[in-house]
Order: sequence, then C-alpha cells, then structure tokens
Amino acid sequence: MLIRPMIGRWEVPHIEGITSRESRRLAVLPVPGLSGDLHQDLGRDALEVELHGSLSGDQARDDFLKELRGQFLAGDPVDFVADIVNESELEQVLITAFELQESADRPDEFRYRLALREYTEPPEPPGLGDGFGLDVDGLLDLDVDLGLDLLDLPGLLGDVPDIGDLLAPVEPAVQQLKDTLAGAAQVLGPLDELLG
Repeated sequence: MLIRPMIGRWEVPHIEGITSRESRRLAVLPVPGLSGDLHQDLGRDALEVELHGSLSGDQARDDFLKELRGQFLAGDPVDFVADIVNESELEQVLITAFELQESADRPDEFRYRLALREYTEPPEPPGLGDGFGLDVDGLLDLDVDLGLDLLDLPGLLGDVPDIGDLLAPVEPAVQQLKDTLAGAAQVLGPLDELLG
C-alpha cells in the first residue's frame, strides 16, 4: 500500500481491508425467439468503496467517532485517495453509511465499516437567459426568432367540419335544474332563520 487512504484530510486509522465495487448499468431487453437477451449499456454506476478495520482504547474510539460523525453529518462531498482507486476517475466521495461494533469478548476493542460512494457534480440547470437560447444569430449570422407570426395555425388544421352548438342538447335540462333550485330558497328559508 503506497498511499494511505484518506477521506478529506483525515487519515483513516487501522484499516484492515478495502473493497472497491464497480459495475455497469445494463438494460436487459428480452427478444422473443432470440437465445439470450439484448443489453443496452446505460453507463457505469458510481464507484463504491468500503473500508473496515478495528481500533482499541477509549481515546482512539472517541477521536475516530468525532471525526467520522462530523463528516457524515455534514453530508458534503470530500476528497478521497487510496491505492485501490488508482486509474479510476474517483475524486470525491460521500460517506453513505458506517457501522460500529463493540463486543463483550473484547471490551477495549471496536470494529468499524465505512461505506463511501463516488460523488458526481450535478450539471448546471439550463437557464432561460434574455434570448431564451436564441443567440444563434451571433454564431451563424442569421436572424432567428420564434417564427410563430409566420405560422398559419388555422390553416394547419385543414377543413374542420361545422359541429354546431354543442350545448343545445343539454339546455332544456339546465333550465329545468335552474327552476327546481329557485324553489329551494323558499323551502330552506325557515331553516336559515332557525340557524341564524
């Protein structure tokens, strides 16, 4: 081991083992009549690293927990270096989980396991600038606008048949409902007086 594993500026003490997991995201596409499946490569998953080790002594445990919990609770991405991630594009990680274990068999010793996951900076959201992305004019020497004034939207629909008045069939029922509800005010008048 040439490089001591470090999370940020913190050198993780007494590491007994490091595990690195890399995988690809594959969409499995079954095809009727085909032996096997087609696979669509959707890129690689975030690299995962697991560190495990043990410490002995109350002071070592307290120092470890203070440093680890501070970084875990902050939830910020931190730099990570270790031999096992050489030649990968891993630069920053998030501490996604940690486990601590103490046993009555060895009361002065405790074991730990840290789970780290590669952090990727999210892309900038697309902005709606002054030109709404229509600044092509400067690059291509063109006059570009939305062009909606040139569109003949009614002409795009073609010949639309005359449907007529769509509400005509329901007008008698609406009038009857209106007449029925007009009498409701007289029926509910005494109740309104009673309830104030």
